[in-house]
Amino acid sequence: MKYSLGGKQFIEFKTDVKGLEEIAPVKPAKYFLPKWFKGMKDFVEVDAVHEKNKPNYFGKKGDTAKKHTSGTVKRCPAIVDLITEGFIIPMWSDFLIQRDMETFEWDNKNFQYGIEFHSKEQIKGWNLKKTDFPEGIKFVNPWRIYTPKGYSVMFMTPTYQFEKRFTVLPGIVETDSYHHINFPSIWHTTKDAVIERGTPFIQVIPFKRDKWNLDVSQMNTEDFKNDETEKTALSTKFKNAYRDIVSRNKNINSWL
Repeated sequence: MKYSLGGKQFIEFKTDVKGLEEIAPVKPAKYFLPKWFKGMKDFVEVDAVHEKNKPNYFGKKGDTAKKHTSGTVKRCPAIVDLITEGFIIPMWSDFLIQRDMETFEWDNKNFQYGIEFHSKEQIKGWNLKKTDFPEGIKFVNPWRIYTPKGYSVMFMTPTYQFEKRFTVLPGIVETDSYHHINFPSIWHTTKDAVIERGTPFIQVIPFKRDKWNLDVSQMNTEDFKNDETEKTALSTKFKNAYRDIVSRNKNINSWL
């Protein structure tokens, strides 16, 4: 299964489990939007406490209003771009977890890819909470990840899914050379839990490796000019101002 997303590079996820690419396939992150995000309105009416004379452009009739319409978190480009960045590995089988403070038992119907453990000594010094299981758990991944030469992936618990039962320890792997990544995690809850097959489990974000230099300085005249242009662009559109700025700068740079 291939997805054409407008890019020049392909990231590949390959498995030795027959049929897994059909029943629990890796997909672009935009197909796994959090439930709270999908259910949230784009705009809401808010109290115009500090904007008494602000016209209610999107709301009721009248020159001014006690309330005005404002974008929700769902309209924040930074959050939207992070939620939809990269790809999601969904959980590949149901997992039943049974634990108390000292024991951790799991079952996934004897599916070949399950859970392994890191000893207490291996994670000694980690900032564990009192209710965290004292050993590290590792989900053995049925997928191999391949990226073009010079590209790595960053993996983590899917952003803004607000998973409370466990946390996958984020990391970076050079997947142009090494392909089988397992996912060490910390288990939080002391209650029995079921992770259902298809649950968003890992967010994988590929990136090109590069070396960066650093320059820390005062803003110059050109910087101030650009800063004022950005402020003007933000203050002269009701919505999508950030996207407009980004698009405008891309078009300008394409002519340079």
